[in-house]
Amino acid sequence: MKKKRQKNKQHIMWRYFLVIVAALTVSLVVVYRLFQTTVIKADAWNAKAIASFYNDSIIPAVPERGKIFADDGTVLSASTLTYSAKVDWRTCGERVKEDDFYKELPALCDSLAALLPGTKSAEEWQRLFTKEYKAARNTNGWIVRSGLTYMQRQRMARFPIFKKGSNTSGIVFEEIKRRSFPYGSIARRTIGDAIVKNVRVDANHNAVAFVGVNGLERSFDSLLYGRNGELHKKVSTKRTINWEEVPAINGCDITTTINVDIQDIVEQELKKMCLDAEPLWATAVVMDVATGDIKAIANLERVDTFDVSKGYKENRNHAFLRYETGSVMKVISMLVALEDSIVVDPNERITTGGLWAYSGGRAISDAHAYPDLSVTEVISRSSNIGIAKIVTSKYGSNPPTFGERLREIGFFDNFNTGVYGSQRPMMSFSGHLNSNRILLSRMSYGYGMSTPPIYTLAMYNAIANGGRFVRPRLVTKISREGMPDSIIKVGYVRERICSEANAKKLQEMMHAVVQDPHGTGKSLKNKIVDVAGKTGTAYVIAKGRYTGMKRYSFCGFFPYNNPRYSCIVVCERAKYGAAGNSGKVFLGIATRMYAHGMLGNGKNYEAVIDSIGRGRSGITYATADGTGNAQSFVDKQAASTLGHMRRPSDVQEGKIPDVVGLGLRDAINRLESAGLQVRYTGAGYVYKQSLPPGSKLIKGAEINLTLRN
Repeated sequence: MKKKRQKNKQHIMWRYFLVIVAALTVSLVVVYRLFQTTVIKADAWNAKAIASFYNDSIIPAVPERGKIFADDGTVLSASTLTYSAKVDWRTCGERVKEDDFYKELPALCDSLAALLPGTKSAEEWQRLFTKEYKAARNTNGWIVRSGLTYMQRQRMARFPIFKKGSNTSGIVFEEIKRRSFPYGSIARRTIGDAIVKNVRVDANHNAVAFVGVNGLERSFDSLLYGRNGELHKKVSTKRTINWEEVPAINGCDITTTINVDIQDIVEQELKKMCLDAEPLWATAVVMDVATGDIKAIANLERVDTFDVSKGYKENRNHAFLRYETGSVMKVISMLVALEDSIVVDPNERITTGGLWAYSGGRAISDAHAYPDLSVTEVISRSSNIGIAKIVTSKYGSNPPTFGERLREIGFFDNFNTGVYGSQRPMMSFSGHLNSNRILLSRMSYGYGMSTPPIYTLAMYNAIANGGRFVRPRLVTKISREGMPDSIIKVGYVRERICSEANAKKLQEMMHAVVQDPHGTGKSLKNKIVDVAGKTGTAYVIAKGRYTGMKRYSFCGFFPYNNPRYSCIVVCERAKYGAAGNSGKVFLGIATRMYAHGMLGNGKNYEAVIDSIGRGRSGITYATADGTGNAQSFVDKQAASTLGHMRRPSDVQEGKIPDVVGLGLRDAINRLESAGLQVRYTGAGYVYKQSLPPGSKLIKGAEINLTLRN
């Protein structure tokens, strides 16, 4: 028995030994593997862990597109988010029970009628819901309302029936991104459009973003767009987690020179002329004489070329497209003649007559024949013969040198205004001397060469500016997150295109166009604003041949004694002449700007309070006689849901920042950077701030923001 126990003990010990050896072996392997993983192959395993964590799922983070502002910070274009409410009972997991539906329906309809006044009454909503509920299994759902704000969406989600959730009530809210224009159609063609579409952000991903298609939206698309970021996606056991690995950089904001009040005046005057004279299209531009700032650009074109009754719309930006100018070119030709001393004395007489045959070409004629005219009368009475004789007397022996003189003064330079699709003047001579001489005689009064209206205006503006050729400017500042990034200063195409003395002579000639009893612009003489300018008429080319249809222009400046603004108006195929069409718009703009207090005169208009409580003067226009009863389009738009949006003023050291009109994120960044504690209520854009902008800044103070859409 003793031997048997001894033998069993040996077997047990042997087993223990094997177990211990096995355990030690496994432990050694584990320790080795642990050492290999954490030390020897640590880099490889760390990379694999990171790759596994990221799961190779990267979502592009699309930045917020920048805004476009008017000269005073008013928002002209901005990205907004609205919601669409759709009911689809067919796809519900468990549709609301019939008894519960009809029991709660009256309360739901009352709530909708209160939330959306002016759409449907409670009874109309009830009939509609009853009809759709009965047909629920046969329809794909129906949209209750589009264009809801965030606050409206939140309220609707708490209404009877809807508060049961989408799985029972069938209510679904969809986000709708759009580019909004708080001032409607004002300067719309110049601002341009941006549409939502899928864009390729890298080799493997597309994203939904705004893309500019025309105007400033397209010219500055890359700046307005910003820079894409990266969101990494990880599926955990409970939910999908997204976090920002590379932050998106929001687009820049663009501040333009457009003045909302002047733009409104220009658009109204142009539209009034179109409804009366019925042109095919019309355009008008107003520019600040001293700075070259383009304060307004308006474009109208028939909806239907052959049916004027269908009205007008903004289409092409004709101000930046080339056309034969007609007689407005005579002032530019006279400028060259004065600078080259072809003529010196404005009273010098030029033999004109009724017809003048030059170099074997078709005889040049004047609408009104005079035996002779002074140099000033050549302009005021618009003599084709007179200006052709002056120009050809010097350049007839070598016509291309006339083009070179225009090039020297910057007539063909690229203005770089930022308007997409802008064209430059075009002038070309053939190789044959005689043909060139004939062409030169026609170019002197606006035929045989094509010039965009903005170039003609820029030259006239230089004359009004004493010969200083300031560059037309449409953008003054590019900002990021409310802070200036680039300032576009006033620039010059040429320091001078003519002497101050010659500029004065040209101003007097253009004044005579209106003051001369036989001047082509005599109908524009008035007792309110003393204007100066030049009429222009050109026959329209169709299918390579001149037709009987005409293009009319008027270009000039006002007031005459102290030029503040220059303006050009062009229209095609209108009922009346150049002064009766384009000149009438020009005068209407000048007199209304005078009534608006913009020409250095005393203000005789009423100041009003805008939609966020700030005084905004100059919205209620006074008529020419000072009655002040004409309501502007801007007034009607001031109460729109986006009318409060604007660019706040720049941050001042030691002062409370102005964040009214900013989105919440931008407002918080600006305020917290100043050392303030931020509290807020509501959603959307900042509507009110508790600490007045510009007041003394106290670090750590609390500021309350009120937001609304």
